[in-house]
Amino acid sequence: DSWPACHYPSRAGINMAENGDPDALEEEEPQVDTSFSHAIIVDGLPKVPPEKHEKLNNVIRKFFSQVGKILENGLDHPKDPETGMSLGFAFIEFSSADEANAAVAKANGYRLDKSHMFVVNLFTDFAKYASIPDEEVEAQPEPYVPKENLKSWLLDPTARDQFVVRYNEECEIWWNDPTRPDPVPEHSRRGWSENYVAWSPRGTYLATFHNQGIMLWAGASWKRMQRLSVRGVKLLDFSPCERFVVTWTPEGDQKEALVVWSTATGAKLRAFQGTKDGDSTEMAWPAFRWSHDDEFFARLGEDCIYVYESCSMKLIKDKQDKRSSVKADGVRHFLWSPTDNVVSLWAPEHMNQPAKVVLMELPSRSELRQKNLFSVADLRMTWHEQGHFLCVKVDKHSKSKKTLNSAFELFRLRDKGVPIEVQEFSKDTTILAFAWEPKGLRFAVVHADGGSNRTDVSIHTMGSKHNGRVSLLKTCEKKVCNGLFWSPAGGILLLANLKGTAGELEGVYG
Repeated sequence: DSWPACHYPSRAGINMAENGDPDALEEEEPQVDTSFSHAIIVDGLPKVPPEKHEKLNNVIRKFFSQVGKILENGLDHPKDPETGMSLGFAFIEFSSADEANAAVAKANGYRLDKSHMFVVNLFTDFAKYASIPDEEVEAQPEPYVPKENLKSWLLDPTARDQFVVRYNEECEIWWNDPTRPDPVPEHSRRGWSENYVAWSPRGTYLATFHNQGIMLWAGASWKRMQRLSVRGVKLLDFSPCERFVVTWTPEGDQKEALVVWSTATGAKLRAFQGTKDGDSTEMAWPAFRWSHDDEFFARLGEDCIYVYESCSMKLIKDKQDKRSSVKADGVRHFLWSPTDNVVSLWAPEHMNQPAKVVLMELPSRSELRQKNLFSVADLRMTWHEQGHFLCVKVDKHSKSKKTLNSAFELFRLRDKGVPIEVQEFSKDTTILAFAWEPKGLRFAVVHADGGSNRTDVSIHTMGSKHNGRVSLLKTCEKKVCNGLFWSPAGGILLLANLKGTAGELEGVYG
């Protein structure tokens, strides 16, 4: 048999003259296809004597005909010219390159019997590997170019923070020095951003908004690190560890208006549905809520929560190893723990079903605690910064439905079984603000008695991280206050009046 087979033009190598005269024929040279892209090499065949050669060929044809058409004279099974024994390999030619690729995918590693396993490669691979030089050519490493320290601002000798100001066409970065009356300029550019600017959570990147996309800047020289090519971005959000950026644009098709990007490469990782088609309401933001370690991100759905792996951008797997959403009937809101892969979620009352608060570990979907609640008018959840506690503020209807009563459901995450303490307030008491102390055990509450303008601030302690009891530490009476702000390290509480033109601030120490 001659191999490889030749392929000729369908018009048998002749062509009519351009004037269309059937008597004037011009000959063309036959064209031979020598690309070999449609040929494979099969190794690992049995070595058989001449009398079994045709039988083995029939087996080979039958097997490989399942994936494609073998050309006439397209099987070449070489033999030893002296003994007539087959050599254990064969060449097969298919009608197309796609069929040859399919044959490799199907047959490579296939066991013909206990002693023989097919090793199948494209013929073009043989030429590629045969061209590899015998001697290794040592690769020359690229010259090392030191990269700029993206955390250089943390090395400031006086531990100052930076803040950014944008006005008119100017964008300025300043050092905030508490020992000096005026801030110190760090960097400024005119026309740096066409719209907003935004810091990443840890201060590594400054994002600037442009009609053609988002720019990420960092380092002591404020070099451009990445460009995210997407038009008309209106909203932007970073993941907690700054590995990802989420953007939303109101323009165009909302099926892919919500995009997750990599900050390291600027690559578009996945696009999601923005607002629902025909929905003129504003986009709920942030669209995704991230776990503390950037490993998962989640979005509220109808009677479910869509939880995705950041490594694959796919839904997490359930106990049957299938990718699916986390079912939660009537879920209204959810929050991640700041330190653990645990979510708190709540669903309002429906029909005869009570409202409920659920703590769930992810991705295992194990339920850590559930609390049923009745006559709920509103519910707010606030996590402690270290994830030790969760406060659920519940406003309940009175029996007459004319007034609301407030209470705190305090979950202790570090104790076995997640015990709950309930702190109730007197009737007609209005809770104006709540705040956990970072890196501490205390929380503060602004509350007012019904029918009066007097507001008090009470400070409570959880006692300890394990097996503690809630107790009142002190009450600051008659404070003009509707906001609470703890210092980042705890210890100092700022009371703020944020309403009206004459704002007031007062510090509480200890």
